[in-house]
Amino acid sequence: MGGYFLAIGLGFLLIEITFIQRLTLFLGHPLYAVSVVLATFLVFAGLGAAVASKLIARAPDSRTAERQAVLAVAVLALVGLGFWPPLQDALMASPAAIKVPITLAFIAPLAFVMGMPFPLGLAVVAARAPALIPWAWGINGCASVIGAVLAVLLAMELGFTAVVAIAAMLYLLAAWSFGHD
Repeated sequence: MGGYFLAIGLGFLLIEITFIQRLTLFLGHPLYAVSVVLATFLVFAGLGAAVASKLIARAPDSRTAERQAVLAVAVLALVGLGFWPPLQDALMASPAAIKVPITLAFIAPLAFVMGMPFPLGLAVVAARAPALIPWAWGINGCASVIGAVLAVLLAMELGFTAVVAIAAMLYLLAAWSFGHD
C-alpha cells in the first residue's frame, strides 16, 4: 500500500512539473506555462477523480480499475514523449490563441487519468484496512512535496524526457506494488 501511494505521488508531480518546465518555451513565458498547465492538470485530474468516484460506487474493493488507471497514465505519458516534440516544433511560431488550446488538448487526457489512481487506491484501502487511510494520505502528500523538488533536480541532470520516463515507470511500479505491500 505504501509503495503505491508513494509512486503515484512522485509520478504525478514529476509529470506536472516537467510539463510546466517543458511548455514554458512553447507558450512563451513561465507565467503562461504555470497558468495553463496547472489549471489543466487541476481541472482534468479533478474530473478524473469524479469519474473514479462513480467507479468506486460500483465496486469499492476492485483493484482492476486502479490498475487500469495507473497503466493508462504510464502509457499516455510515454506516448506523449514521442508525440509532443514534433508537434511543438511544428507549432512553435504559432500565436498563443493556437498554442493554448493545443496544450489543453494534449494535457487533458493524461491529467484526466492521473486524477483516478489516488481515489481508486484509497477506496481499496478503505475497504480492506481503513486504519491505513491516514497513512495513504500522508505518504502521498510527502511524495508530492518531494516530487516537486525532485522533478527539477532530475530534469537538470537527466533532461525532461527522462523525468517523464521515470514518472511512467513509477506508475508501472504502482500497478505492481499495490498487491505486494
